[in-house]
Amino acid sequence: MFTMTRILFAAACFFIAQAAIADPRSAPIDASGRAERVGAKQAAHRQVLNPALTPKAGNAVNVSTPGLPRANAVRAYPPSCLADPLPDQTLGPTYSKSVNLAAFDRNSGQFVSEGVTIIVWRVACSSSTFFTSATLMRIQRQSQFEGDAVIYPLFPALQAKQGNIVFSDDPNYVLNLIRSPTEPNTVISDTLTDTPIIFSTTFVLENYDSSAAGFFDFNLAFGLRFDNLLTGGASDLYFLDVPTYSPNSGTYPAAFQNLPISGYMTSNFYDPAASGEGLAMQIFEPVGDAQNLIVSFTWVAYDPAGIPFWLSGQATIVRGAKSASATMFYRTDGGLGGNSGAASAPIIWGTATVSFPDCNTMTLTYASNPGLPAGIPTGNGTRTWLRLANVNALACE
Repeated sequence: MFTMTRILFAAACFFIAQAAIADPRSAPIDASGRAERVGAKQAAHRQVLNPALTPKAGNAVNVSTPGLPRANAVRAYPPSCLADPLPDQTLGPTYSKSVNLAAFDRNSGQFVSEGVTIIVWRVACSSSTFFTSATLMRIQRQSQFEGDAVIYPLFPALQAKQGNIVFSDDPNYVLNLIRSPTEPNTVISDTLTDTPIIFSTTFVLENYDSSAAGFFDFNLAFGLRFDNLLTGGASDLYFLDVPTYSPNSGTYPAAFQNLPISGYMTSNFYDPAASGEGLAMQIFEPVGDAQNLIVSFTWVAYDPAGIPFWLSGQATIVRGAKSASATMFYRTDGGLGGNSGAASAPIIWGTATVSFPDCNTMTLTYASNPGLPAGIPTGNGTRTWLRLANVNALACE
């Protein structure tokens, strides 16, 4: 009897708990004046997107040719860190808050609220001088409402604070506005207040490319404020604090591993201690092959007599690989402009492996084969090379 009573009591508690979360949407709520508040907030965001205020547009007036590629001067993370699509699963420490967002009921034309979870987390990026990350924010709907396009939450008015930049209700104060697009490495794309959230969505936190906007270093501690704009008062506000990005091998193991090799590593590399010696690195995408990359590099060195001696290698790797190993070869004969006869066929020298601890550093491990002809340089070891420059404004870091 006692056992049966416990079972019935547990079942009752279960159903009570289920009833409490079965419909976490509110009844219709008063949204008087919300349209004006939303309009003012959207106007504030458009102000910092105004072409007249953005540095890039100042040089794009009365011209007939498109602009050349350029690095985004106010980028919040290395471009090599993220590509579309943004992840929908978190990795590493997360900072989250359950909130009730303003929601719209298309059937009734009224506003309600819907409980969602806002999650913020970071992705480790190339870090040659200090730890660098990209910051993602996800609005996660409850599973029973996922994809519901009849009643759906609305993207809140979003502000950030850091240093001297503070939260404010002043519509003319735009320093605390940040961009939150759904696609990374953009300049002006954004998600405006009141955008419908039909499916759970990941956003990346970015700076506005405008002299009127503030600049945030999302690697440092910052705060976020979410405003439903229903009453225009404190009852609509939710806050989330994100601490400084300080990775260790347990929280962010990727921050201490070699980077996945990509076209962003294409450049010339040099060793400050070996003047005149260098390595030219190129990463290609094979035509019609979306799964692999070709890594081609040439080591410009010298033989024992001080005569220039080049070693070349090429390897095909799968996308995401963190190292590339190649058979190294050299050639003899030939001449300037081909006037001294044809060069020899490739002669195998040994092997070499390249990897990248960060975008600005390359590690080369090499070993020559035994039995090479006299006068051919030999040896084995590991060398560290530094990046010389970026390519076509496609900044790796």
